[in-house]
Amino acid sequence: MNIANPDPETPRALTGDRRITTKLDAADSSPLNPPILIPDSFWRSLEHLNHFRLFLAGFLLVAGLLSERLLQQQLDHPYLFVSTSLVYFVTAWLFGRPKGRQNELFQRQVVRQALVDIICLSLLMFLAGGNASGLGLLLMLTLAAVGMLPDTRYVLFWAAVAALVILVEQTLHSLHGASGAGGFVRSGLLSLGLFGVALLSHLLAKGTLSAGALAQEKSRQAESFERINERMIQELPYAVMAVGANGEVLQYNAHAEALLGVRFFNGCRIEHCSPQLAQLWGLWHQGEALPVHPFRTGLDGHRLRARFMELEPSRKEGAVVVLEDMTELELQAQKMKLASLGLLTANLAHEIRNPLSAIRHAAGLLKEDARDAMSGKLTRIIDDNAMRLNSLVEDVLALNRRDRMNCVKIELETFLPAFVHEYVQRENLPAGVMKLEFAHKAHACFDTGHLEQILWNLLRNAWRYCTRLPGSIRIRLNAGQDHVDIEISNDGPSIPPEVQVHLFEPFYTTDNQGTGLGLYIARELAEANGAALRYVDILDGALFRLRCRLPPC
Repeated sequence: MNIANPDPETPRALTGDRRITTKLDAADSSPLNPPILIPDSFWRSLEHLNHFRLFLAGFLLVAGLLSERLLQQQLDHPYLFVSTSLVYFVTAWLFGRPKGRQNELFQRQVVRQALVDIICLSLLMFLAGGNASGLGLLLMLTLAAVGMLPDTRYVLFWAAVAALVILVEQTLHSLHGASGAGGFVRSGLLSLGLFGVALLSHLLAKGTLSAGALAQEKSRQAESFERINERMIQELPYAVMAVGANGEVLQYNAHAEALLGVRFFNGCRIEHCSPQLAQLWGLWHQGEALPVHPFRTGLDGHRLRARFMELEPSRKEGAVVVLEDMTELELQAQKMKLASLGLLTANLAHEIRNPLSAIRHAAGLLKEDARDAMSGKLTRIIDDNAMRLNSLVEDVLALNRRDRMNCVKIELETFLPAFVHEYVQRENLPAGVMKLEFAHKAHACFDTGHLEQILWNLLRNAWRYCTRLPGSIRIRLNAGQDHVDIEISNDGPSIPPEVQVHLFEPFYTTDNQGTGLGLYIARELAEANGAALRYVDILDGALFRLRCRLPPC
């Protein structure tokens, strides 16, 4: 998968390959015959040939000036030989660097250079004594360059032109009586050699062009597959990452950034995502068993489960990491499980409430007529358990009232201090045990009664497990761009992972005196008001975050 720029940042784009240039040879393009891409190696070969041409023209110029010392003979027309060499050198210098002038057609540059080579070298060969001078062999390099042309007809044409010029030059020497039949044999063999070099070069060039076209097609297919792959990754309902063998994040989707609460960058490693995820990656990479319980990460404290799918059995090539938000999955499963029980529990609560009132009334009468300590103790037990059952019934009935709400704009900086003051007085808590921290003013859209019940349940749990020292319970107010968070934390022990799984399940409690409905009702009321209640792991205790909507309601 790449599992990956990221960035698109990456969905990452493929970089261009300079081996295939974008220069098109328009002479061979048509609606039925697509334009041919000239490989970069062809331009380099043409440039090297021109460098050799400069060196050759310079050498011939010096040879013409010093013909008696270098050639051990006197030229018949030394001034014409030197002039032709000078013109050849200047023309080669004017050709410059073909690679730097790719805006001009490749075929045009090759033909121009071939024409100059054939004219100049043929004339120099004639002035140097004909085919016996060996200058005609230099035309093989020119015909090798002509072989790079894509059209075979052009290659054969220029090979024929070169062969014809050599035969004409040999004929002129024969008319002057400078050579016999052996000269024509050498010229014929040289002409055959020119044709062979041109055709062989052309076959190699066509193979290179075919390989280049195939590579370009494969490159386009790879780009298309990568775009399809990136689109599929982004559209997956899960958070997905592709991780390399060294822990580098190759690809990812937006869900992964949202769940992990991080921003990926080029070269990002898995340690940047989450320390817990990096630890799981290390265990998986070593072939060890992964923990059963989900881990928490991100600013919202999402409970995530990671699944690693290796790319090969030895796990040396990395893996595809799929992250599942267990919080949402458990919430959906819980709603499905409780949907069928909702109506039943509500009816039972109404039916239990009437006999429960009768029991409490009867217990009160027995308490008035109690004549000994044992009778008073027994009636007190009856009354305490009746009150506990009544609290349970009230909690169940509160679920039926979750849809009957009146969301209003609440000024939290005024509401929270008043609520805390009332809570401390009614629960008889010591002064200073609760500490309020407000960064600035904030407002929330909430039903007042529901918000009071949620905070009451959260503060009751915080008091139950804190150290009960001054400042043990902290209430913070943090405002964001589109939300406001009410955080309630205590300095007691952290909640174990095996308990976190069942925190918001109904009737689950670790306290013998609890009903197990406090946190469940708090979260149900929060969702009814468009808010979210989550547990967040901290180092020194437990923290619950209530994320509320901002006005207007």
